[in-house]
Amino acid sequence: MLIKNNKRGVWPVRAGALLLTALLGLNVTACSETDASDKNAQGAIAEKAVRVASVEANERARIFSLTGITRAASRAQLAFQVSGQLAERPVRIGSTVEKNDLIARLSQPELGPAATAAKADVRQLSTQLAQAQRDLARVEKLVAQDAATRQELENTQARRNTLSAQLASARAQSERAQNSADEQRLTAPIAGTIEQVFFEPGEFVPAGQPVVALSGEQSLEVEIGVPENLLAAVAPGNRAVLTLPFFDNREIEGTVSQLARAAQGAGQLFAAVITVEPDEELRAGLSVKWGIEAKPPSSLMVPATAVASPGGTDAPRVYRVRDSVATAVPVVPGEIVGENVLVTGDLEIGDSVVTVGLNNLSSGRKVRVLDD
Repeated sequence: MLIKNNKRGVWPVRAGALLLTALLGLNVTACSETDASDKNAQGAIAEKAVRVASVEANERARIFSLTGITRAASRAQLAFQVSGQLAERPVRIGSTVEKNDLIARLSQPELGPAATAAKADVRQLSTQLAQAQRDLARVEKLVAQDAATRQELENTQARRNTLSAQLASARAQSERAQNSADEQRLTAPIAGTIEQVFFEPGEFVPAGQPVVALSGEQSLEVEIGVPENLLAAVAPGNRAVLTLPFFDNREIEGTVSQLARAAQGAGQLFAAVITVEPDEELRAGLSVKWGIEAKPPSSLMVPATAVASPGGTDAPRVYRVRDSVATAVPVVPGEIVGENVLVTGDLEIGDSVVTVGLNNLSSGRKVRVLDD
């Protein structure tokens, strides 16, 4: 969400356009206080008395207000890695938990016996392998005494090797079975508060689907979308002053800890993460505003009263004065900045433009600049 801040005199464009239209109308019809006559005694066109102002560079920074929501810096959505019926969920929204506390438990009766059977296979193969090791040692002694053949030795070695491979496979199977059995229990990886619950006891839970959302009890942060035209004003490490609009505009401080290097798509915002200073009164879910001061674009600024639209046409212009001659310069008005307006046109910083005496003023007419 992008909002222009009016505190420094930058008015919304729509309101500025209405004011500019009114000013243009005034410049077409209003008479100058210093304008007594357009002709001298001989009937020739007299020098027109005018007042002027200088064209200036726009140096006023603009303030953009971006919005976000506080959240826990440490957070997690907890899910089972196996499917099953939710047998137990001893926590609810708002519950506080410690690390390794039980969050939820699945009901999968077949997983427990499978793990037990796999462990039994490991014990049996371990016993057989130990016996094969003893048999091999005995046959090796007999071969050394010429009491057993080389073939008997090789057969004993082959049996020992086979049992060793079977035991390794059984241990891997047992570990997988035990992990699956353990996956029936969901425990808290960090201490924190339960923010959301997604399944109730008795419901079927697909593997990988979040069961609860957990927010840690450590520091808070805010993720705010930054438009591309403001990226130059944001960098990791920058201090940020945030406002809580629903807490009497209370200000809190933070630091920009992350800034995305890419947006999620064309025209999308770039995610900036602001780590908030610790405060016991803050919690996750609070609305915040972040005011970013952006450097002004390269543009020229003239008093709004300098812009005229002769005959009420849609061709705004200013009258530049050089060597006591007024010359019409077409301009394209932009935003209103206080009593001035941003314009684009064939002007330079320091040019003098007429602000008083625009009525009946034509391009090429001689003028006399009045002192303030």
